[in-house]
Amino acid sequence: MINTIVRILFMAYMAHASIDRETVSTDDYESYSIWTSEEIKVKLDKWKDVYPDFFHMTSAQEKYGLPAAGSDADCPFHDVTGCHNFIITIQDFITHPEGSYTSARLPEVYWSGCLHGNERVGPTSVMHAASLLLQAASCEALPRTKDKDEIAAARKCRHELEKKGISEHQRKWLARLVSTRRIVMTPTTNALGYYKNKREEGRIDPNRDFPYDVKDPEDCMQTIAGRTVNEIYREHLFQLSLTFHAGTEVVGYEWGAPHWLGKLSPDDVAQVSVGSAYSNYGGGWSASKAYAYGTMNDLVYYVRGGMEDWAYAGSWDPDRVVQCEPTSFDGYPKEKTRYNNSTLRIFNMLIETSDDKEPKLHLGNSVDVLNKDTKGNGHISRNIRLALLAAELVEPYVSVFKVNELRLSDDVVPLLTAGEESCRKGNTVMVAKNTQQVDISWTVGGSMTIDNTEVWYAKLDDVEGRDLDCLKHPSDMAGFVKGEIIGGTNGTSAFSSNGAFPTPKVDEPDGPIFTGRISIPSSTKPLDQIVIYVSARVDQDWKNAPSETYAPLVGPQSHIANVRTNPDWHHESAGKFVDGRLDWFSRPLYVILGDFEDAIGTQSGHTVGTLEHNVRFENHNAGQGGVLPKSARKERMWFPVDMTFLLLLGALVLALCLFCACLCRSDGSEKFAPVVQMDDEDDYAFDSAPFSDRADTELELRPMS
Repeated sequence: MINTIVRILFMAYMAHASIDRETVSTDDYESYSIWTSEEIKVKLDKWKDVYPDFFHMTSAQEKYGLPAAGSDADCPFHDVTGCHNFIITIQDFITHPEGSYTSARLPEVYWSGCLHGNERVGPTSVMHAASLLLQAASCEALPRTKDKDEIAAARKCRHELEKKGISEHQRKWLARLVSTRRIVMTPTTNALGYYKNKREEGRIDPNRDFPYDVKDPEDCMQTIAGRTVNEIYREHLFQLSLTFHAGTEVVGYEWGAPHWLGKLSPDDVAQVSVGSAYSNYGGGWSASKAYAYGTMNDLVYYVRGGMEDWAYAGSWDPDRVVQCEPTSFDGYPKEKTRYNNSTLRIFNMLIETSDDKEPKLHLGNSVDVLNKDTKGNGHISRNIRLALLAAELVEPYVSVFKVNELRLSDDVVPLLTAGEESCRKGNTVMVAKNTQQVDISWTVGGSMTIDNTEVWYAKLDDVEGRDLDCLKHPSDMAGFVKGEIIGGTNGTSAFSSNGAFPTPKVDEPDGPIFTGRISIPSSTKPLDQIVIYVSARVDQDWKNAPSETYAPLVGPQSHIANVRTNPDWHHESAGKFVDGRLDWFSRPLYVILGDFEDAIGTQSGHTVGTLEHNVRFENHNAGQGGVLPKSARKERMWFPVDMTFLLLLGALVLALCLFCACLCRSDGSEKFAPVVQMDDEDDYAFDSAPFSDRADTELELRPMS
């Protein structure tokens, strides 16, 4: 009867929640429009104040000492001469402080809003993509303490994102991107051209201004836009980049220079894979099909001095790179167009966003903007998704989201210092002492094809002394035992044309879902710890040469292809590092054997459910002396709450109390009563997880006095 009551009320609440989720008023979404230069500047200034731990802003003039293009009459909304080229960095500066080991190894992505100032979709698209990242990361970082204001802010921001169509899994995905990558963007790369709504910067086309396949050293680095990009690239090791244009609707990649007409690049297999993902995730609508994708020479036209081929081949094809000697703006040092072997190995893809340079219709809106099939799809909507997908695909990752039937609260939490101690606190669950096996579920991201995935485990005592933290991948699995995989060991990502496989359930992350099982060693005692890793090998077809004619006759040259297929790949430049590997590992998961059984379990032989240690708040007496640790989900206290939920919860408590009272009167045997714990911070929370967080809700029962 108890289970029946619980399930009925749970279904009623979830039905109510789903109605709220689908009912979106016009106040909850934004109809997109093209932002002006001034609107972009106002928004950037606001973010600088609101998101100081995630958002750094400078300009090419401030950082690199470049002059500004334009006169006093241009860009008058800030107190400088000419138009400044703003440079934005989105990064978790608390988890990865500048100059730290992890900061130097973050995978890097670059977004260029516009090289041509009259091609207007890109700047607004990257601004909205950045806004989503910042909102999600700052929200996911809350609450940091038990402070009531922080808890209230955490609830509020989650509710607001939900109203905009950003689900829990999507919020966590966006927050992960911020906390595990570095995203650099120039919203208006051609700042003067964008302000004047002119293609060129002055009289020079910035997308003919890069030192690749040009004939005259005076014909490159003439623009401040080109020099801005050059300075940024010299300072980073980008793997993926998007440069937004307009005039047709295409995802274009190398080759796009006249020297390579009729040839494919050595990275064509990987480029086709990434290009297809952009096309698929961008989607289309009644007035526009999904993006065509292919080489720029085939789908657009060749150019000399194009940004795309320069960024891809400038480091490994020196025969086509010239050292520039421009005369504009008092010249530019020629040594700044001399590149090392590492800097320019980037998939710098051209996005031709729309047939019209500045479309007036079909810009889209923010309703479910992360879903490609949204009814609000449009030119801006789909390019928001493309920008975010670039951040996703730049590096593979494995994320454990469930242990037994408990869905874990967190995998990546922004603004936490990463280290072995914090890693253990944030990735630990407890199971009952007589547990014989543990099931693990995970997803694999940052890739297109999952070739193989495995689960590994060991008693912590057997692998002590190894680096078991969230900073590094294991160098080998010596001392670990391979677990059992339940179901398939390979699959495809959510961004492939076939979608995620193995297919996720409704309440699971959007990527492919895998499950494994570990057997607890018979020698394990209560309070012993088991450490678990999950590994994945991905996109191994990217190391293959394209099947058709390609040139030059070398293997893949890009960082992104080699990072996941070549374990000997190592590059460093400007204090940044890129290293290859075959296997990508999850953060370590620690499983503690508790010294407890619950009251029902003692009589029925079933053990208590899996319990999660809290990554935000310290547990007290967790697993000690038979005391059950509180559920982390209970202590977080940020699930959406409204009066309907409170009424349903009250009805549940009343029904259970009446039922237990009846049991007490029925006979003299020992009875069990549900425990409802009322805390100062959350006076409506159960000791166990709230209904919305558990697949099969269980109530803690204790003997009645």
